[in-house]
Parts: sequence; structure tokens; C-alpha cells
Amino acid sequence: MDTSKQTEPVKTLQAEKEYPTEKLLKSSHLAGYQRDFAKVILTEPKYTISEAKAVLDKALKGKERK
Repeated sequence: MDTSKQTEPVKTLQAEKEYPTEKLLKSSHLAGYQRDFAKVILTEPKYTISEAKAVLDKALKGKERK
């Protein structure tokens, strides 16, 4: 009887890259949002793309996109 266990490789979670807010506002990732509103709502100096979208969705639509 083989008692050795097969283990799966450990998957490391990579943190999303943060971008300067001004760069995100000009990017295609946030093209679906009005830039003037987004500029007022995104007050932090840096965001990940998903963080920025979540903040904008919460402020503009009252819910997060899925």
C-alpha cells in the first residue's frame, strides 16, 4: 500500500498591479465611465483596475459589476 500523498503545487496569489489614478482615467479599462465623474470619485493616488471599477460602480450605480 502506497502511503505517500500526492500534493498539488501551491498556487501563489499575485497581487494586482496598482496604477496611478490619472493613468487609469485615460485607459481603455475605464472607457465606459464618464471621465469627469470618475476623476471626482477616484480620490486615491493609486488603484488596481478592479478596485477602480468597484469604486466607480458603487458610487455611480449603487452596486458592483459582476
